[in-house]
Amino acid sequence: MIRQRVMEFAARQILASCTVLPLLGAQAAPVPGYPVAPRPLPEAEEIALAMSAAPTEISSRADVYVLRATGFVRVRTGTNGCACLVGRDLHQGSRYPICFDQEGTRTIMMREMKEGALRATGMSEAAVVRAVDAAFTSGELRRPLRPAMAYMMSPRQVLFSSPFADGFLVGAWSPHVMITLEGARPEQFGLARDSKVDVISMDHQGERFAELVVKVPKWSDGTPVAAARP
Repeated sequence: MIRQRVMEFAARQILASCTVLPLLGAQAAPVPGYPVAPRPLPEAEEIALAMSAAPTEISSRADVYVLRATGFVRVRTGTNGCACLVGRDLHQGSRYPICFDQEGTRTIMMREMKEGALRATGMSEAAVVRAVDAAFTSGELRRPLRPAMAYMMSPRQVLFSSPFADGFLVGAWSPHVMITLEGARPEQFGLARDSKVDVISMDHQGERFAELVVKVPKWSDGTPVAAARP
């Protein structure tokens, strides 16, 4: 859910850019390799990829989780209450390194883990959405009680425009952070409802999972945006 909103924002920006439209033609159609159940990299690579989601100051002291047959497992215990993992959807090759702050670890990460575990069983994306909605209704999953932040600043992110079959390859879009703010609206940040500010997106405004997406100028390792690596 969190990546779907962000990637929709990324896709809108890409499609609105005249400079990339000629390059996008071949990617605008659904890509082959869908649906493919998520599978992790070798564990050392998976850990390094998860930690690349946030600056070292955060990720070096965070818990790290990896996906195994029965779900996500903590393979390193941190000290700052934050956590990192690699999310994936059903597109072959998708990789979404994410680190969560303390409130995000308690709430948003639990949703991310459930989505990943269900996809790993071969469940369809529509069924995953229904199962996650049911988990919120039952109280199994909880929404944040205060602002919750997720970092997606890895230069090795491989993103798709949507977790559904019509999603196209975005690749390493942009380093960004996502702040879940229940009930937030763009006006409180001085933004117009149809804001043209291209470094900030306000998704699901006024709703319980309203989210502020903020692009940042550097990847987690300090390199500029133009230096993303495949």
